Amino acid sequence: RAPRHAGARAHCPRTEERLENTGMDDNTDPAAFAVPTLQTRVESWECDFNDHWNARYYSRSFQMAAETVAALAGGENPGMAAIALRVIRFHRELRAGAAVEIRSLRVADGPHAGAAVHLLSSAGALSATAFDLPGTGASRLPAIRSGLLATALPRGDILAKLAATSRPGDHLTMSGPVRPDDLDHRGALLYETIIRRVGHGMYDRLALAGLTPEFTRDTGIGRMAAQSSVRPVHRPCPPGTVLRVRSRISQVGAKIFSTWHCLEAADGTALAHIAHDMLAVDLERRRAVTPPAFLQDAVG
Repeated sequence: RAPRHAGARAHCPRTEERLENTGMDDNTDPAAFAVPTLQTRVESWECDFNDHWNARYYSRSFQMAAETVAALAGGENPGMAAIALRVIRFHRELRAGAAVEIRSLRVADGPHAGAAVHLLSSAGALSATAFDLPGTGASRLPAIRSGLLATALPRGDILAKLAATSRPGDHLTMSGPVRPDDLDHRGALLYETIIRRVGHGMYDRLALAGLTPEFTRDTGIGRMAAQSSVRPVHRPCPPGTVLRVRSRISQVGAKIFSTWHCLEAADGTALAHIAHDMLAVDLERRRAVTPPAFLQDAVG
């Protein structure tokens, strides 16, 4: 089914009513009703040191889907201006060669009504989800009741995490200047640029705490992303702007540890606020384990 055709059907109120209220039960797969908004594949050079598709490329794909949704009505593509908040949840690893499809829908009810949700799958299995506010263009998407979207809706108090401010003890990572290919067609920092630059800061902070490649090699304990939340600050960031990342380990729990970041210009101007929830993982057994004690000692 072509995206344009699916989008046209979703725009019909009677069709939306059927999607919301009939033909669904608690076992319904929301993807069966969602609109295809991107098809791509995992390239070998897009995989990280774990041989998994890097979060940067999940992020790029979700942003492309969001811009597709925003332009479904035939208007101008707003680029990064399409989102004010995005929460990505990771469910399954992808490796080189995997075929990827994103299908998009709208939350029909509850506190998240109107938000856009993007479902990223490979070979019919869900790999990651993105929850976008304000849901630019989502009025043209099929509306699915929130009870069917538990795997995609945010966990925890996301807004409180992102509202945190800088502290004197934050770790600073210099990320270098902005290049033209770091920007979208309207001059805003690409979503994948935000994730890549902040990823460098997080890696640096965790390595400083002791979560290094050597530690992983010696113990078999690594890390994987569980949830990533980003609130961009929509302001100009011209080529040549020098960026830095402010980072800290914000919380350590029984299975999950969290980091907070602010991507900013070298003069301290905030460009994006980011909160990551990570799992400590036994890489041989592929199971979550208790985070190393040195992470708790590094909370600040």
